[in-house]
Amino acid sequence: MKRKISIFLLGVVLLCLPSHLSYGQGARYTGSYTKSSAIQHVRKSNFVIEASEFTDSSNKDLIALYSCENVIIRNNKFGSAPVKRSIYLDNCKNITIIDNTFENVQTGLVAHNSQGIKFEYNDATNIVGPLKGGEKIGNMARFDKVFGTGNSISYNVCENFPGESSPEDIINVNQSIGTSASPIMVKGNWLRGGGPSTSGGGILLGDVGGAYQVAENNIVVDPGQYGIAIAGGNNIALRNNKIFSSKKSYNNVGLYAANWYESLGKSSNITVANNTVNYTNKDGKLNNFWYAGNVEPISGKETNRYDSGLNASVLPTKITGRARTTTSPGGETPQLPGTNEPGTDPIPNDPDQTTNPDTDKVDPTSPITSLPNITNDPSIQIYLDRYNRVCVNIFGKLESSAKVYAANAQMAIIYNSSVSQYHTVLPYRPSPGNYHILVQNGSKMHLKTLYIR
Repeated sequence: MKRKISIFLLGVVLLCLPSHLSYGQGARYTGSYTKSSAIQHVRKSNFVIEASEFTDSSNKDLIALYSCENVIIRNNKFGSAPVKRSIYLDNCKNITIIDNTFENVQTGLVAHNSQGIKFEYNDATNIVGPLKGGEKIGNMARFDKVFGTGNSISYNVCENFPGESSPEDIINVNQSIGTSASPIMVKGNWLRGGGPSTSGGGILLGDVGGAYQVAENNIVVDPGQYGIAIAGGNNIALRNNKIFSSKKSYNNVGLYAANWYESLGKSSNITVANNTVNYTNKDGKLNNFWYAGNVEPISGKETNRYDSGLNASVLPTKITGRARTTTSPGGETPQLPGTNEPGTDPIPNDPDQTTNPDTDKVDPTSPITSLPNITNDPSIQIYLDRYNRVCVNIFGKLESSAKVYAANAQMAIIYNSSVSQYHTVLPYRPSPGNYHILVQNGSKMHLKTLYIR
């Protein structure tokens, strides 16, 4: 098939489409690690910690940063370290923690008195908490007095196995304040397993107050005493989350909003909207929602619903490690063997396999520049996932000039963007038809035509 397009394009990463829950939650790094001793830095800026493996040590924290700025912690492995915090930040600014794996750690992240903190696309298995003699409180991620813009705990995966873990709140946002334009975001996380704490659960916002926080598009299954909750503060929202639990000895309620810290200030502008819950308490009774009077009025309360069909299968059987196993060298992501889990369906009408006549029907008078024959670089992958979202992966070094373009069957450019992450999805779903996707990352290129159903 003759390939044409109306503009020369540039490189890409991996992201996700907002019309569904995010594709590719969890760490995507598939490379090797070099064993490292614990790291501590004070007042250091502009550096990267990557591709290292941190195990138990004499230090309290495997990585501890004090008054550091502009740091990336990526592609690392933490654990087994059942009595250690993996990452501790104090008075830090602009720290990105991405594509890391945490296994059998007391806590994943504690960020204290810091700003611009991103904990995204990480895998965590077994938050040990106090189970083996560590601190009482164990979290996958905890924001403690985090403030300002650009703070996020998003697109992570955490699975806790009974008898091997003892988390408190898997995600906790404590005394933290975002801004109206840039609230603290807890988005697109997949969490499974909690307890046996009778006070912990999945996601807690507004702990000891706080403001401008949002938890949306998360899925939690069997997360503990509660599912997702607001414990105080103002300008806080829970929306579009799914919460399920079967009967557990420590279960109480699926979703709640209350102000446990009224002496610190009244709550206002609380939103709880479009959440779906099926939660069985320790007595075997449904206990889906509870709203305290001291957070009323609650916006959107009438839109939340109980769904008897919501069950544990709302999450795939395998959630940790999915993002590392959902791409193949051909740019397609097959369904995980032997399951019905949402990997990526084979691409229909793949131009590398067939010729689609619709893409050849181009008006010869239109201002189209034919691209030279491109050798598709295997470090760039372009594919549709099973939710029909256009995804792009880049492996190896991501150049600052990387861009992605999309053109429709008439060769009109409908989307172009710079790429700054390793996992990207076009930010909207177009109408059905053929689309040409071109990515360039430095001298490496990949061009593919996809049929979107």
